[in-house]
Amino acid sequence: MKFSWKWIKELTNLPNITLAESITKLTLAGFEIEAISDRKDINDTTLELSITANRSDAASIIGIARELKTIFKNTKLLTIKKDIKVNTNHKPINTIEITKSKFTNQKLSDIKITIINHIKIQDSPEWLINKLQACEITQNNTLSNISEYINIKWGQDIAIFDINKIDNKKFEAASIAIGHINIQEYISPIITSDKKPNHFIESLTYKNSLISLLGIKSNSDFYCDKNTSSIIIFGHICKPEYIKKATKLLKYKTEKSQRHIKGLSRNDFINAYDETISLVLKLTKTHTKQIANYIWHKQNNQSTNILIHTQNVKNILGTIDKTRHLKTEEIITILEQLNFQPKPHSNFIEINIPEYRKNDIKRKIDVIEEIGRIYGFNHFIDKLPRKQYKGYVSKINTLIKKVRNILKQLGLHEIINYSLINTDNPKHKFHISLHNPLQEDQRYLRKHLSYNLLNTSTYNNKQNNKFMQCFEIGKTFQLKRSIKNKKQIYYQENIHLAGIIGKDNFSKRLWSEHGQALSWFQAKGLLETLFEQIHAKIEWTNNKSKNLNITENYQSIINMCHPCKLAILTNTINQKIVGIFGELNINYSKKINQNYKNYIFELDLREVIKTIQVKKHLSYIFTKYSSYPNVTRNVCLKLNKTITAKSIKKILISHNKPLIESVEIIDEYYANNYREESRNVSYKIIYRSLIKTLNDNDINEIDKKLNKVIKHINTIISLRVSHKPDSVL
Repeated sequence: MKFSWKWIKELTNLPNITLAESITKLTLAGFEIEAISDRKDINDTTLELSITANRSDAASIIGIARELKTIFKNTKLLTIKKDIKVNTNHKPINTIEITKSKFTNQKLSDIKITIINHIKIQDSPEWLINKLQACEITQNNTLSNISEYINIKWGQDIAIFDINKIDNKKFEAASIAIGHINIQEYISPIITSDKKPNHFIESLTYKNSLISLLGIKSNSDFYCDKNTSSIIIFGHICKPEYIKKATKLLKYKTEKSQRHIKGLSRNDFINAYDETISLVLKLTKTHTKQIANYIWHKQNNQSTNILIHTQNVKNILGTIDKTRHLKTEEIITILEQLNFQPKPHSNFIEINIPEYRKNDIKRKIDVIEEIGRIYGFNHFIDKLPRKQYKGYVSKINTLIKKVRNILKQLGLHEIINYSLINTDNPKHKFHISLHNPLQEDQRYLRKHLSYNLLNTSTYNNKQNNKFMQCFEIGKTFQLKRSIKNKKQIYYQENIHLAGIIGKDNFSKRLWSEHGQALSWFQAKGLLETLFEQIHAKIEWTNNKSKNLNITENYQSIINMCHPCKLAILTNTINQKIVGIFGELNINYSKKINQNYKNYIFELDLREVIKTIQVKKHLSYIFTKYSSYPNVTRNVCLKLNKTITAKSIKKILISHNKPLIESVEIIDEYYANNYREESRNVSYKIIYRSLIKTLNDNDINEIDKKLNKVIKHINTIISLRVSHKPDSVL
């Protein structure tokens, strides 16, 4: 924003301060000076300042002057005074009644409407023109200049409309209304579009004319010109929550709506409105004998009190000049400069946050930051204290470094995306929202990494770039509910690993043949290679298991995958979900626009750490083995789809464990197609003894016991299916 330095200096009542000194102080206080322009034609200097999103109170001449007053320890501003009230000795004020909707109390904080008749516009005085020129604001007629003057000085939304343009016959004040209306039904549209939005918005109307969409935009058809003789002065403050919702519904944003979203000062609103009326009466020839007025002011909420402990202030800010901390008296003085009304107690200070700072001062740490900012962060020692012990690299950072190197060796490229995502996707409904985002398309924190990876791949495809097998390691953020109290919500930050893999010429059977695309099992093998190298014991299960607690976050990733080519990765000890692996379904594959299959995975690295079981070096060298020959038996079982081959394997190997060395799954096949309820699973069972060669009697004895086990399995299976399964030994 651009401000007049001469104007600021007048309001601060600090005639001896220099421009250079003020710029230095403002920079140290967190205000970036983007440009300085010398205006010799009006004997002034234009300052262009960058105002952060949380400091809407400083987006005006009054705000900057108030900030300088605090920095230079001045007691008051010249502009905050009571003599700008409307002189009504010869102009009695009548109260008018207007219609309000039942939603007004929920969506607005202040409304003021004033009707003044029989005025004659004069040329704008030189002082008003110079102030607007110094702020690089285009001049118009006097009434428009007054509105712009109040806007830049106070940061308030006060508009002046021409009554004759609203109704050129007989204007009836009682027909003014503030209503919850469908803007599509009114003439004189404010938002011009081929597809007019069919939404109900809080608006100022007169009969069938729409004057203003409150907090969004006013109707320019009713603005004043040099021939204006009767006016409506309209000022209001909307609640930020309402304007956020309204602009999202309309898909329409303005400079006015952004000011209301950041928050307008209600105390400054009253002073700004009174000065507007005062300037109108002073700078125009007004021959009216009456002024009609309407005021609606919602009761202020309770004052915001915060208790800060002086010792906490000293601990957080540190020492000054290597010798001492801030004294309690110095802390109280700074709080008085900030107009925080400090009330000292034995070991803490009670403060009352002024209305114009309630949007950004909400916590104790905010107050401590203000104390350090006003005193000057450059006065505090910025060196970390010495420690007697050395730091260490955490387990999670060690794992991240190792995973990154392994994946790069496997041919994947690492990418980095923002943790903030846009609001276009309706699935972002349950994401964590920022209160003061720098940009509207970076309002939400991501819950997982998969969508960002897909967006990156889609973007590269549109740019005709070669598809990259890529991965990302980054933070994700989730909303959680307390187990004890479901109404209590807390935030959880996790570290995830996600990747997309796929290749059209991954392997060749013969040199003369074309390369074959990466298959599901080959992609699975790449991920198993990672698990093997980090010593993670992870189990692969399907998504139909009833024992798995699949959260909403993992479910959204599952929805991206092919339903029949999907695996859930779990901890082998506690069966807790570690991550998801699967083939992208056809909808997402089309976005990437690849002619071969692609696979996606996402893992929670904090859960992966819990699966790592690093063995000692000796356990890899000395293992007991048998020097006697083995005997092999093949078993084929007909199993129902609900029974896993792995569970049957556990049952087989648990019987005659000393003599059954291993059980391996050889093959799995269906008689006709995979939609059948049962399938055939073949097992390879190896007999071996550690102390002797098995003879015929030993083998027959094992076979008998194994047959009993198989009959027991058949009995269990027969309870779940309509026919008894066949088994062959």
